[in-house]
Amino acid sequence: MSRVETLGSLWQAWAAQGEALTAEQWAASTRLAPWDVRALFAHASAWPRWLSYIVTQERDTPPTHASAAALLRDFNLPDGAANLSRQTTADKAVADAGKYTTAEMIASYTEVGPRALSAAHDLGNVVVNYLGMANLHLDEALSIGILEATVHMLDLQRALELPPSVPADGLALTTAVLTEVADPVAFIEAATGRTTDPVFPVLT
Repeated sequence: MSRVETLGSLWQAWAAQGEALTAEQWAASTRLAPWDVRALFAHASAWPRWLSYIVTQERDTPPTHASAAALLRDFNLPDGAANLSRQTTADKAVADAGKYTTAEMIASYTEVGPRALSAAHDLGNVVVNYLGMANLHLDEALSIGILEATVHMLDLQRALELPPSVPADGLALTTAVLTEVADPVAFIEAATGRTTDPVFPVLT
């Protein structure tokens, strides 16, 4: 599957899960305290809106990062965006959970997302500005969306005490990106039992 198709299948799964949630489940706690399921859903459902903006940001310049993994590696440095904005991101999800209805969050996947993916398909693998933080080939920006949708779907299913059930292509691409983020020597030696030096997590 193309990355557009992979992300589309993940977003369809998110929409289906959202439509099946009961009021009690929307309020369930997650392993990402202080988020409940509603806040987690609010955070994850922002990505289709982000993509609808990203596809308008084509650039006629080389990418600043060769891959999604390279950008995520920079994000997770001690002074990287992921660490500096962690509290802001957490707070925004809680605020968005109160701002949007559950129907609006689901519509992000069923209405906004498909239009953004169609635009991404038509653009091809051009260079785009990624939310003011980097220039990436569009496929690599989509890879970040796939990783986000996959990791947070596992968060959602764990919160609901459901067995993990994520589209296989999303799992495969997310695994590949995370493997690339890790230091290759450290990863190989840890994966083959040759060292007990800590390798994980590679993202937080």
